[in-house]
Amino acid sequence: MKERPKASIIILDYLKSRRVCENVESILEQITDFPYEVIVVDNSANPLNAKKLKTLRKHRNVKIIINDENLGYPKGNNRGVKKSKGDYILIVNPDIVWKDKKTLQKLITYMDKHPEVGVLGPQQVNEGDGSIAMTVRRFPKLTLQIARRTFLRRLPLLRSLVAKDECRDLNYYKTQPVDWLQSSFWITRRTLWNKLGGLNQDYLIFMSDPDYCFKCWQAGYQVIYHPDVTVHADGLRASAGGLKEFFKTWILRQHFKDALKYRWSHLFKGNPRKRFLKKIKG
Repeated sequence: MKERPKASIIILDYLKSRRVCENVESILEQITDFPYEVIVVDNSANPLNAKKLKTLRKHRNVKIIINDENLGYPKGNNRGVKKSKGDYILIVNPDIVWKDKKTLQKLITYMDKHPEVGVLGPQQVNEGDGSIAMTVRRFPKLTLQIARRTFLRRLPLLRSLVAKDECRDLNYYKTQPVDWLQSSFWITRRTLWNKLGGLNQDYLIFMSDPDYCFKCWQAGYQVIYHPDVTVHADGLRASAGGLKEFFKTWILRQHFKDALKYRWSHLFKGNPRKRFLKKIKG
């Protein structure tokens, strides 16, 4: 009888089959005292990309799901999770490389020891220059998201506010509770995932990760950045770009649309992390 996996690693791909294969191969070198599974969901709708991904089916604990169309980020990940069985769910970008063979074990051990944690994210290192990726954010403010992409970010007051919003003041070498973590790599509990209904499919590509972390804090769980565990990535972001790119690039316009939906959905709700931490401090 096949043992039930303790962890399910979900990788959503869009035309990055080569990086996905490298990612999966590094995952399969992980040393753990529990079984785990890898589920790759292909949103590319590209036969050549799918053909490359299907070569991973030779591994018994790897599943490949080929979508006929691009379902978007939340729906694509949700589909992968529905096919999974682990007690813990890891959402992982295609470009992640697991250089430490104990990464998965360390993450699961931390979650087992800290039942109050709902979402956990490691430190990410950019492969190109070795810098630490800024994967931590404060809950989004629409005005600052706009300022970040325009000349407004150069104004002294807005420059400091944007930097604070991007958590440039954060000590990236300290384990600590944070507002939200970019879902380029994080782990969450299946019980919480089911309670929150997975990633919010009202969004197409962006903002489902701050939305999930917002609800995590509301549900009484913490979101923790944990730099004692490190992974590597290529450092490229789908939402990178400024005002000129906004008018030329569909994905940036979609980022703005999803940001508007997020702002409307969370209007006047305040910061649930601050309320939660204030409550437990009495």
